[in-house]
Amino acid sequence: SALNEDYGFLVLEFVAFAYTVGSIIGIEIFGGPGYGPEFWDSGFVLLSLTNPITAFMLVGLMFGLLVLKNIAYSFGNDLDRGVIVSFLSYPLRRRSLLTAKLLSSIGVPFIFFVSIQVFLVLLLFPGIVSLYIVLLAILSVLSYPILVASIVLVLTIFFKRGSKALFVGIVLYFASGFSWLLLLMTGPTGLKAAAIIYPSIALQLHYKTGWDPSILRVWTPSFNEALLYIGAGYALSISILAAAYLYFERRLEI
Repeated sequence: SALNEDYGFLVLEFVAFAYTVGSIIGIEIFGGPGYGPEFWDSGFVLLSLTNPITAFMLVGLMFGLLVLKNIAYSFGNDLDRGVIVSFLSYPLRRRSLLTAKLLSSIGVPFIFFVSIQVFLVLLLFPGIVSLYIVLLAILSVLSYPILVASIVLVLTIFFKRGSKALFVGIVLYFASGFSWLLLLMTGPTGLKAAAIIYPSIALQLHYKTGWDPSILRVWTPSFNEALLYIGAGYALSISILAAAYLYFERRLEI
């Protein structure tokens, strides 16, 4: 099955342990000495969920690379070695085959990481911030890794192998820290463009946490605007996934 192919023995268990421990360490690093539980409020929790340590080091490297491995390496090898041709010799629709792969490659890690993060917030910050805001913060952080995964999927299907797509995906991850800084330097328009690609920016700016006051004077989105930017980020990923479906189903010659 797709799950057995994507996740070997104890892979998810190891990732869960590393992610949990890494999140707790990240909170300690973020808080710093003398910034203990007595200072924890909704702003601290929100920033703990969306700060660069969580967004890049944990989510980017663990969620992102796990997903990229499943799509570029696993699915790419299946295309390259003719495994997909063997699957399609059975009465399977191409759309169903790709859906099964996406549910295993993206859906399982997505639910997995959201569940762990919610558990950690309920464990470490009970009653400080509503679960609704926690889920929004997690969704805003996962938006960019899913966008990169969508691009990698399109490239994997187009090239029929995963090596080039995996390289592009890794470059996009490690270049993300520079790209959004460059967008910020272009003023309000660049800031709003960056918030589509990285929706956690809009959420942080709305709650006025983690940003220099000079940036807040440039743009402080309303809560509904922050929701729109989170939705726009996922809409962008969905549109790329839709293109992958159309190409895989109608244009790809295997």
